[in-house]
Amino acid sequence: MRLRRTWLFGLLLLLAGGGLALPARAASGDAFDALFRRLERGEIWTLDQAATDRRLADLAALIPPGDAHRTLLHQALRCDWHWRNDAPGQLADAEDGLRRAAAAADVEARIRFHYCRAAAREQIDTNASALEDYDAGIALARGSENDRLLADGLAARGGMHSLLGEQSRAVLDFLAAQRLYERAGARPDAEFNLLNLAIAYRRMGDTAKAADYLRQSERFTERSGDWAGLTSTLMQQAYLAEDAGQPGEAMARYERVLSIARKQNSVYDMGAAHLGMALPHIMRREYRQALAVLAQAEREFAAAGDTSNRDMLALRRGQAYAGLGDHARALEAYARAAEWIERSGNLRYQALLYEARSASHEAMGDKDAALADLRRYIAATEALEKRNHDQQAETLRFQFDAERGELEDRRHDAEQALRDRQLETLLKARRWQRIATVLAGVLVLLLGGLVLRQFARMRRLRELASTDPLTGVANRRSIEVQGEAMLLHARVHGLPLCALLVDLDHFKRINDANGHLAGDEVLARAARACQGALRHGDRLGRIGGEEFLVLLPNTRTAHALPVAERLRAALRELDCSDIPADAEVTASVGVAELRPQDEDLKALIQRADLALYRAKHRGRDRVEVDEDAHGRAPEPAAELVD
Repeated sequence: MRLRRTWLFGLLLLLAGGGLALPARAASGDAFDALFRRLERGEIWTLDQAATDRRLADLAALIPPGDAHRTLLHQALRCDWHWRNDAPGQLADAEDGLRRAAAAADVEARIRFHYCRAAAREQIDTNASALEDYDAGIALARGSENDRLLADGLAARGGMHSLLGEQSRAVLDFLAAQRLYERAGARPDAEFNLLNLAIAYRRMGDTAKAADYLRQSERFTERSGDWAGLTSTLMQQAYLAEDAGQPGEAMARYERVLSIARKQNSVYDMGAAHLGMALPHIMRREYRQALAVLAQAEREFAAAGDTSNRDMLALRRGQAYAGLGDHARALEAYARAAEWIERSGNLRYQALLYEARSASHEAMGDKDAALADLRRYIAATEALEKRNHDQQAETLRFQFDAERGELEDRRHDAEQALRDRQLETLLKARRWQRIATVLAGVLVLLLGGLVLRQFARMRRLRELASTDPLTGVANRRSIEVQGEAMLLHARVHGLPLCALLVDLDHFKRINDANGHLAGDEVLARAARACQGALRHGDRLGRIGGEEFLVLLPNTRTAHALPVAERLRAALRELDCSDIPADAEVTASVGVAELRPQDEDLKALIQRADLALYRAKHRGRDRVEVDEDAHGRAPEPAAELVD
């Protein structure tokens, strides 16, 4: 009996102890959740590395015993913030966390570790691998109904798209993230996302929008104490100052970044500031100072385990050596930069590299290499301008569609509210009638705003309609409008004007042998080759299937002939080796100069067409001049089929 009583008493104590332990464990979990939310929502942004590690230790102490989910959340937060100067360590921590999260079937933790691994891969691996992780995390987040976590992934992926030059994709991700942050009530994140939008618009060439967003971001980060966000904002403002030709303003921004980075002991940010300082030094011809800050940046990036900036380090070092007149060492540095820049596909960096390297080749007396790099520079610049143009148009279309959708939602909401109020007017008719009238007025204003926006977008789209979509050069209507303006200018000021008609020889054979897709690719390459052979001020347009019109203002026949020969030679040298057989390209060119008796542009083009016809008849792959210009009558010729 005594044994039984002892057993019952022990059981009661155990139950009582368990009853006391359960609330204590729940309380510990609540404390962890509260601190985790505070850190994630902005508190950790303001801490230096030592303070960050202390807060992570505080968070670890609040994990209830055996709580696998909160253990993984702590590891994910540590993965994001503990490894600021150790990218390899961050990568290892993320991969370990992914294995643990997969074993525990913890979707939220898997999302966070995918994002963390992507951030590490941005610094030490390929951009493609980082995008894979962002895409994987976003795909999981879409099914988790966690708006804030999805927005984090979209904002990070947008940053990667922006870095790769895909600004329209970046803006789409940033705007989607902005809406999710606002819906989730994450105001600090929404404000920080302004910096992302500023960077995308700067890289797209919209400096006014970029500057406006950067001013907003600077005010927010200073007010919130977010030193990491402030350094990023200041770096972007420095880039804008460099683009505007203001090295002093840029240097002031970099020095402020360096001061913050030293205070926070952020080795990577110190390296970024020193790398940034190189260009203002170069712009002010302080080449030895540029080499000194580049050496310091290289040491700091190495200490942080970062290799993502080696291309820009080599490029700036080459520019500094070139400024000192040491073009041999400059070319060595450019060779190292080209190895990474050409692999990255970054057109902006490629244009910078080719322009700088061309100057050094010329200084070394290597004219052929200088000319080749100059052509690469022109091609990269044209491709960059076209991409920015296309991305701006795509962004405008997306914004228009998004605003129209939001306006439709607001209109439906307003209509529903109006119907509800109309029902209530049975009891309070006079007061609710006034409310309904006000709502109707607001709706009219909203619709009026939509109409005005639509007119503005239509004007923008009309501008885009002047470009041939296949080749990227002016279409027939656009080049003819330009030609009429040039002709009028030539008449008024007594200036010469020449027209060239360029026709690809036997182009039908290319289409018949390889298909129209191959033919389209040949046309696009031919247009780029023609652009590269023309002078500043010359105009190129596509007026037919394989026929191009070139207008040479203030040019007589004697000076038009070398241009025509360059065009013919450039097309003959066009590399189409990746297209199947029969893709060899040659062209015939007809040249005509404006005469007093020419009534309009059509008359000038007709004479160039006669010259082109003779070029075809006399064997193709040649240049023929309007013979009447030399007092000779055109020769009769049999009909040709091209």
